Amino acid sequence: MTQKRALDVAGAAPLGKLHYTLLFWCSFIMLFDGYDLVIYGSVVPRLMEEWALTPVIAGWMGSAALFGMMFGAVAVGPLADRLGRRKVIICSMTLASLCALATAFTWDAPSFALARFITGVGLGGAIPNIVALMNDLAPTSRRSSLTTVMLSFYSIGAMISALVAMMIIPRFGWEATFIIGGLPLLFLPWLARQLPESLHYLLEKDSAAASRLLTRIDPQVNLSQVSFEAPVRTSSAAPLSRLFAEGRGVGTVFLWLGFGMCMLMVYGLNTWLPKIMVAGGFELGSSLMFLVTLNIGATFGALGGGWLADRWGCKPTLMLFFMMAVVSLCILGIKPGPLLLNVMLLIAGATTIGTLAVIHAFAAQQYPSEIRSTGVSWCSAIGRFGGVAGPTLGGLMMSMNLPLQLNFILCAVPGVVAVFAIAMIRKRPVASPGAHGQALHARP
Repeated sequence: MTQKRALDVAGAAPLGKLHYTLLFWCSFIMLFDGYDLVIYGSVVPRLMEEWALTPVIAGWMGSAALFGMMFGAVAVGPLADRLGRRKVIICSMTLASLCALATAFTWDAPSFALARFITGVGLGGAIPNIVALMNDLAPTSRRSSLTTVMLSFYSIGAMISALVAMMIIPRFGWEATFIIGGLPLLFLPWLARQLPESLHYLLEKDSAAASRLLTRIDPQVNLSQVSFEAPVRTSSAAPLSRLFAEGRGVGTVFLWLGFGMCMLMVYGLNTWLPKIMVAGGFELGSSLMFLVTLNIGATFGALGGGWLADRWGCKPTLMLFFMMAVVSLCILGIKPGPLLLNVMLLIAGATTIGTLAVIHAFAAQQYPSEIRSTGVSWCSAIGRFGGVAGPTLGGLMMSMNLPLQLNFILCAVPGVVAVFAIAMIRKRPVASPGAHGQALHARP
C-alpha cells in the first residue's frame, strides 16, 4: 500500500480544533501588534506638547519601533527555520510585551525611542513566523483566507488603540495606554501551552512529535498509512541565498518593493492621519475617529482580500487594492462631504492597511516551507524601510505645511509604485518540501 506523505495529509485535512486554536493565538498576537504600533499615532499630539517635540523628532520616534521590527525580522525571524517557529514566537512576544509595558515609564524622547525599538525587535521576530506557521499548518485550500483573517486583527488592534486613547488619555495620561499594551504578558503561559509547532520542522527533528501533531490536525487519520520521512530539501544552499535561487531572484526584489510601498502607506497614515486632518481644519477628537474609520475599513479589506485571493489569486487582488488605494487617497485630498469622506476613509483603510494582510499571504506562497520563515522575514524586514520612512517622511511633510490635497497625493504615490512592483512578479511553481521533491503550484 502506498503511504501518503504527512504534509499532504495535513494539507488536505478539514478545519479542526487545532486550526482554530492556531488562528486564535496568531490573531491575538496580531491584535497586540496593531495596538502597539498604532497607539503612537494617538499619543503623538500629547507627546509633542508635553516634551516640546518638533514634527521631525516625533516622526523619528514613531519610526523607532519600525527600525526594531526591521532588525528583529532579519536577526530573529529566520532563526525559526533552525530552532522552530514556536520557540521564536514565544520568546519574541515575551520581549515585545515587556518593552511595551516599559514604554509607560520612559521620561524623554531617547528613552521612549529605545523602548519602542526593543518592542519592535520582538514584534519583528514574531510576525513573520506566525504567517509562516499558519501557512505550514492550514489546509491548502484555506491558507489565504486563514492568513488574512489572522492579519486582519492588526486593524482591530489599531481600532482598539484609538478608542482606548480617546477614553484613557484625558483621564490617566498617555502612559496608561502603554500599560494596557503590556497586558499580553498575562496570557503568555497559555500561549506557550497551546501554540503548535510547524509540522515540517517536526518531520526533520522529531518524527514521534510529528505523528502526534498530525493526529491533532486530522483526528481521523490512519497513521499506519502515513509516511513520516523527513522532507528532502530542494537545495543545500543557505536559506537567504535561496531567496534569489531557482528563479526567485526577480520576484523577491519586486516583492520587497511591494512590501516597502505598502508599509510606507500603512504606517504613514496610521501615524499622521489625525495630524493631517487637524491641519485640514478638523478637531482632534473627530480626527481620532477618522483613524478608527480607517482601521474599520482595514478589517473588512483584510477579510475581503483573503476571500478574493482564494478565488482570483493574490496577485490580481493586490493590484486591484493598490489601485483603489491611490484613487481613494486622492479623493480624500479634496476634502469631500461627511458621507463621501467616511466612505473614502473606509476604502483607503481596506486597500492600504488591509492589503498588508494579503501581501503577507502572497509572500508566504512564494517560498517552500524550509525557507518560508526566512522568506517572509526578509520581506517584512526590507518592507520596514518603507514603514520607517512613513512616520519620518510624514513628519517632514507636516513640517512643510502643505495643502491638504497635496498631502494626500503624496500619501498615494507609493500605491502607484506598488502596482508596478506586484505586476512584475511572475507566477511560478513553489517546490513542495515533501520527500519526493514534487512541485506544487501555488496561486500568486
